[in-house]
Amino acid sequence: MDDFFEDGVFAVPRDKYEPRVKVRALYEYCQTNNKTLQDLSKQELGEFLDRSDAQSE
Repeated sequence: MDDFFEDGVFAVPRDKYEPRVKVRALYEYCQTNNKTLQDLSKQELGEFLDRSDAQSE
C-alpha cells in the first residue's frame, strides 16, 4: 500500500458543510486527561470542532 502514497500522506477531502476537527488538540486533550474518544462527552467533543469556515447551504 505504501507504493501508492510516496510521501506517506493520505487524506480525504472533507465536506464543505461539515466542521473541521482539531485533531492535534483532541489527541493532546485525550493524552493529558488519560481518556479515549469513547470516554468523551458530546460537549467535550464539541470543543474540538471548528465551524468558522463551514459554508452554509
